[in-house]
Amino acid sequence: MKNHLLIIDPQNSFCHPQGELYVKGAKEDMERLAGFIEKKADKIDRITVTLDSHNKVHIAHPIWWKDKNGNHPAPFTQIEYDDLVNGIWMAADKAMQKWSEEYLKKTGVNTIWPYHCLIGTKGHNVVSPLLEVLNMWREKYHELDFVCKGTSRFTENFSAVKPSVEVPFDPSTFLNRSLIKSLEESDFIWVAGEASSHCVADTVQDIIRYAEDKKIGKKITLIRDAMSHVEGFEQNAKDFFEKMEKSGAAMSSTKEL
Repeated sequence: MKNHLLIIDPQNSFCHPQGELYVKGAKEDMERLAGFIEKKADKIDRITVTLDSHNKVHIAHPIWWKDKNGNHPAPFTQIEYDDLVNGIWMAADKAMQKWSEEYLKKTGVNTIWPYHCLIGTKGHNVVSPLLEVLNMWREKYHELDFVCKGTSRFTENFSAVKPSVEVPFDPSTFLNRSLIKSLEESDFIWVAGEASSHCVADTVQDIIRYAEDKKIGKKITLIRDAMSHVEGFEQNAKDFFEKMEKSGAAMSSTKEL
């Protein structure tokens, strides 16, 4: 029986209390997960860690946009297609105006986030003590993979399987079939990470949606005490858990597993 542990975005930007997009409870989540891996090291056959990976110039960052006075939007601003049509917001780079319009036609709305998980910065790194435990685990068991998502400047990428919008001229935004295949080859898929309201939810739902194995939902166990939701998005997390139960996924904890 092959056990595959999937850890979604366990990075400093989300999991360290000083992180740019700290998820309340994430620090404790990752500490519990680190302890779980230590105790169950020989029962885990493969670990995949997804990493939110951004450039500063990104469609969901303030620098991409400006108003008529040249001001960038504040974090958490919601930009809609009509805002572009009415000139409230526009692409700071005129060459990106057409793509920005196409993008918002498809998404409807675009949330502007604080700069986070910037490639090459501390925020992009896996949080301690989980990082140290992962390094110890791979010294002995080796099957540790890292999957970067969000490297494309042109689209949001909550899910590690598929971005919000596929960018025709950027192959990195195409469906990640290799990740799905590696999960399909497992007998049990244990899922942890941040956040249950966003990246965990989108990734797991996309795994079920795009897997050739239509019973893959029954392989999945969500480790509930190793994930938290973004404050204000409790309903998103609740809806996600309800959908997962209907798909056959199990709910457990680091102690119960």
